[in-house]
Amino acid sequence: MLRKISACLLAATLALPAAAQELYSSYFMQTSHLRHEMNPALLDTAYMTIPLIGGNINIGTTGNIGAANFIYKMKPGWQGYGRGGRTMTTFMHPEVNAADFLDDLKDNNRLGVYLKYNLASVAFKGFKGMNLIELNLRSATNVSLPKELFAFMKEAGNKESYDIEDIGMRTENYMELALGHSHKIGSKWTVGGKIKFLIGVAYADFKADKLHVQMQDDQWAITGKPQLSAAILKSNFTYEKDDPTRKIDGLDDVSFGLPGFGLAFDLGATYKVTDDLTVSAAVTDLGFISWSKALQAGAKTDSWTFDGFENIYAGGTDTGNNKLDDQFETMGDDLEEMLPLYNKGKKTDTRALAATINMGAEYTLPVYRKMRFGFLYTSRLAGKYSFHQGMLTANYRPAKWFEVALNGAVNSTGCTAGMVMDFHAKHFNFFIGADRFMGKLSKQGIPLHRLNSSFTMGMSIPL
Repeated sequence: MLRKISACLLAATLALPAAAQELYSSYFMQTSHLRHEMNPALLDTAYMTIPLIGGNINIGTTGNIGAANFIYKMKPGWQGYGRGGRTMTTFMHPEVNAADFLDDLKDNNRLGVYLKYNLASVAFKGFKGMNLIELNLRSATNVSLPKELFAFMKEAGNKESYDIEDIGMRTENYMELALGHSHKIGSKWTVGGKIKFLIGVAYADFKADKLHVQMQDDQWAITGKPQLSAAILKSNFTYEKDDPTRKIDGLDDVSFGLPGFGLAFDLGATYKVTDDLTVSAAVTDLGFISWSKALQAGAKTDSWTFDGFENIYAGGTDTGNNKLDDQFETMGDDLEEMLPLYNKGKKTDTRALAATINMGAEYTLPVYRKMRFGFLYTSRLAGKYSFHQGMLTANYRPAKWFEVALNGAVNSTGCTAGMVMDFHAKHFNFFIGADRFMGKLSKQGIPLHRLNSSFTMGMSIPL
């Protein structure tokens, strides 16, 4: 069920070509036109972007897991090795040591994808300050899977009971029309704010906060309250064998619709302590979206039974011909059997956005003012999907038309490094860079270890 909803979400958001958080590396860059996205008080230059072409395109992920945690290279002699040319399998293969697999996982295994695509924006002087009108497409998707879930999958039978907490998947996809303003107060203060009108496109939130799994004869007895709320364009649930009394099977009748509307605010300020030191703070995305007639689903009763996970590894079928993608598909089918969902009607579901706090300090070298250093603390407040980061940057602007920033950061999912270059010519501004460099990839382009990566590029026209 959840895999099918995810497929519908993908179809609903194909117009969102990019993924990442804000370009934090640009927070202290004097040539950046778009750093006001992290603090509206940093709106200090008149510019415009080319609709649908220029603007800001981000691509990135965060996570404390990667493909190498779940996909293993088979050795000669392993069951199914070489059949159909296959040499890869999942962690469920009996030759994969359970202790080694589980030791590589965190207590809570997380990944996130944050999408933002600037369709069009224009900033201009007026009303004793700078003003902004912009249109963005945005998406935030997060998954949280506890180690105990994988312990149950991998070594079921080693224990008679498992307590699995904080399974979650949430995605929000919406358009954002923002109106902003910033202005100076005296010689030291600059304040700014935005009001954002939000139009929701697709939303889903699945959670199973507490599950107790107990061995009962040749089955597993599960107690808990899995819940799903979904508003994906205009759609309805489908059911096994088209019987509304049976388990939900997916979504159907998906057509164009705008099921959500909301409002949010950004607030920020900067203060010039001395000629060389400036401090700043902001809170962004302080608001909500109300999803009308969101589909609701949950368990039929507080307890049910589950037969367990099948032999889904390569060589685990009668033909011994189970491909890697088939293994993951079978794993998904088993998870759906473990967490059955039934229709619970519709209701309006109002959810707060994940607000972000940014606090920064910037220091200019008195003896060489082309070099500046900054520290930025970021906290994204989203419950079990929260993200925290401390980042140090070094900015160098040898000429008016060029600036480069290097950064190192420690965050909730590990240590990262990045770089951004900004070419600031008279009639155009072009930037390219990454907050987090891509690590080692599989042949399919999937990060093998921590899912931390970002790539950003964009163009604007100074006015």
